[in-house]
Amino acid sequence: MSPIHFAQLCLFSIGIYSFSIFTYLVFYYDLFSSIFFSEIQSEYDFIIVGSGTAGSLIGHRIAKETNYTFIVLEAGGRSHPFHDIPAFGPLLHQSVFDWNYETEPQENACFAMENSRCKQTQGKILGGSSKLNNMIHIRGNTSHYVEWFHGKYNKKYIEDQFKYIESNIFHLNNIQYDSNLGEAVLRAAKELNFKLLKQDFGIGFMKSIVTQNQGKRWTTSYNLETSKHVLTNVLVEKLLFIKNKCIGAQITTPKKMKLFAKKGVIISAGTFNSPKILQLSGIGPENLLNSLNIPVVKSLPVGKNLQDHIGTGLDLVLFNNSQSVEMFDIMNLWNVFQYFFNGKGPLTTPGCEVVGFISTKNETSPDLQFMVLPVGISADRGSHLRKALKIRDTVWNDYFSKIFDKYTATFLTLLLHPKSVGEVRIQSKNPTVPPLIDPKYLSHKDDIRTIVDGVHVIRKLIETDSLKNIGAHINNIPFPGCENFEFFSDSYLECYVKHLTLTSYHPVGTCAMGLPEMNNSVVDTTFKVLGIDNLYVVDGSVLPTLPSGNINAAIAMMANIFFENNIKEILKINKINFCNKVSFHDFLLNTCPVR
Repeated sequence: MSPIHFAQLCLFSIGIYSFSIFTYLVFYYDLFSSIFFSEIQSEYDFIIVGSGTAGSLIGHRIAKETNYTFIVLEAGGRSHPFHDIPAFGPLLHQSVFDWNYETEPQENACFAMENSRCKQTQGKILGGSSKLNNMIHIRGNTSHYVEWFHGKYNKKYIEDQFKYIESNIFHLNNIQYDSNLGEAVLRAAKELNFKLLKQDFGIGFMKSIVTQNQGKRWTTSYNLETSKHVLTNVLVEKLLFIKNKCIGAQITTPKKMKLFAKKGVIISAGTFNSPKILQLSGIGPENLLNSLNIPVVKSLPVGKNLQDHIGTGLDLVLFNNSQSVEMFDIMNLWNVFQYFFNGKGPLTTPGCEVVGFISTKNETSPDLQFMVLPVGISADRGSHLRKALKIRDTVWNDYFSKIFDKYTATFLTLLLHPKSVGEVRIQSKNPTVPPLIDPKYLSHKDDIRTIVDGVHVIRKLIETDSLKNIGAHINNIPFPGCENFEFFSDSYLECYVKHLTLTSYHPVGTCAMGLPEMNNSVVDTTFKVLGIDNLYVVDGSVLPTLPSGNINAAIAMMANIFFENNIKEILKINKINFCNKVSFHDFLLNTCPVR
């Protein structure tokens, strides 16, 4: 290791250690505050479980547009503005602000990870996983969303929902800091006759659009940061029912107590925790509930239909010279000044600079997404990123550690619409026990074939003049476990994909939306849990299929539809009922007070 690399490693390790200590201090300060200073009522109009993109958006609109009482329950704590520095996002993975979930051992994937388990990073923090993601905003294919609602809403209505959140809820910006790689990739895409996209759906490549405000990470939870309506460090143990009506939730704060909801309970705990809460409450597959002696409230396929965007490509591309942000750039005082005072510079980097969409079958709709990250996990010499993915020692030593003298980039090749489907299920009545997550990655052979075809396209990109001119070349070290195959042959790449399987942390589908007569439906097209009154699920778990791109925008769109067609409708009904009883005095003044 060169003296420069050694100095960078030492500096970065000190930075990670300091950041970790600071994160723990923030966490315990908020935990202390939530225990001793939180004011909790026993009854609200609405209880919202989870403060991710959906839960926070719904809470914000309730607070802003109605007089309803509500509480948002978040299992994690509040963060600090330092945690909103985009370049620091990966450091929250495997921290106290992460649920630290992992898959069951996979039969066809994740072989490069310890015990063949892939990590499943999910935010346990006010803001949920939107506090840990790459901040990429992509609408995806709106025609898919029309299908989700089975024609209830047309394409224009869906697009209007996106326009509303993009104009009134989100802060969207172009990336504030470009590496050399981003422009080179766009030029390479043009060499291969791909279009440069101005909108976020179609075949082609584009610079990332990100949810940032003045260079800082922005999430829907910022509208609730100082709100009295949020209670952090709260574990929801189960829901409460009277017959087929949900009336509240039992929580630990850390003391046990019951909260009641007059108008509805909205579950927005995410694709893993929403089914967990429902199953613990007696809503789920009957055989699972019976095996754990949980009384069955409603037999539904909760936890089934798990889907995720997966792919490969870590440190696949090498350079002789740096193309991106280095550790010295992160610690540079001028760059720190630029970030805090101007919202500019390398600290604003979202990680992913360019996204691309291709069809391996020459169709008009893409089946693969590329995410171009100008760094790899070998960049920190194993001090954090490798641990966050649980890369095996032998794989690290025989592959990643051998490229310490190079500069790496990651061209993630992600499968947009996998045919492999898994499940989430509880393993105990104890709400503190994590659920079993078995995505069954690559169990369908077509998924492997599509990803392999995508990696071949990556090689064509690297062989363009635009990328060769900046020194790009494929990492030609045979991947451990695949040495017996001809390098970059289909057989080799199938082995490579099965070993270095990567999730983009986009799980969906475990409380799928559908028609009541469909076998896989958990909620109907109003987001109401089938057969249960006053209980709704609104988050990524209701998406019956994966969007054609990063999922945050689609989840926000769904949450907005829920508010418009449920909360607002309840408000209208209450107003009509109230005004039917209006006094003569109010009639003369043309007023109709209602809450």
